Amino acid sequence: MNEDVAVAAKRGVAQVFDLHALKAFAPDKRVRKMLFKTDQLWSEIACYEPGQSTVMHSHPKEEEAIFVLQGTANMSIDGREVVVPAGSIVTFPNSVPHDVRNLGTERCVIMFLKVNPRVLKGSADG
Repeated sequence: MNEDVAVAAKRGVAQVFDLHALKAFAPDKRVRKMLFKTDQLWSEIACYEPGQSTVMHSHPKEEEAIFVLQGTANMSIDGREVVVPAGSIVTFPNSVPHDVRNLGTERCVIMFLKVNPRVLKGSADG
């Protein structure tokens, strides 16, 4: 898994990410790049050639949002098959099993955001 850091996050400074310029592909596996990671929020992009995928997994604590930037992502989310075209977003709570598959003939690029569970707990208390 290629997890290059695209840009180091700077505290208190707004940043602009050119997601199209950050896309990268490999013939043997999907390519992931960290966009930023702070104490509260982190994001990566993942680039899939046709036939590539991310295995079924879940995040015990983090909520997640996945934006499809290019192509179509096929996902199994908690046992339900979902086809997510470019320009769409999928959100799900913690502990929901999911995967991402590129079953098409074109490349697929997603960006995901995760929230630190400590932040979620803090907002529920406040």
